[in-house]
Amino acid sequence: MRIELSALITATMVLASCGGTAPATPAAPPPFTSDDPAVTAILDSMVSLARAGADAVDADQTMSPLNAEDNLTFMTGDVLIAGKQEILKAFRDTYAKIKAQRHVPVARQVRLITPDVAVYSAVGRGTFQELSGEISEPVGLGTTAIFVKRDGGWHLAHFHQSVVR
Repeated sequence: MRIELSALITATMVLASCGGTAPATPAAPPPFTSDDPAVTAILDSMVSLARAGADAVDADQTMSPLNAEDNLTFMTGDVLIAGKQEILKAFRDTYAKIKAQRHVPVARQVRLITPDVAVYSAVGRGTFQELSGEISEPVGLGTTAIFVKRDGGWHLAHFHQSVVR
């Protein structure tokens, strides 16, 4: 018994002298907040770049900064388009019929539903210019976009726009 106790004490002392420590407890994730300013800044930047593309009537420049999901859905009025490539085609067709457009943001709100899902809603005013040069009357624009975070980046998953005359 004495030998067993001596061996146990020796083993304990050897292990203790190795400097080994218990595995560190992983740090707790930061608390979830629905209005993370870092996410808001990222989404504002993405949307601003897309708006610049829309104002330049460039479909590719509009879609590119949004990192759109392949199964993106787009709704406006009575139009529903599914699929990033179909939406890009529709934007190209529409933009080929106008010379320019302008969007002026009035207000926006970004809310995280989970750490990886955000709702971006905004209202603004807009006009477009016909190929002939005629400029439309201003309209109200209401937008809701759903972004998801995948592979470390934010991606547009759904976009809805209402036009109010």
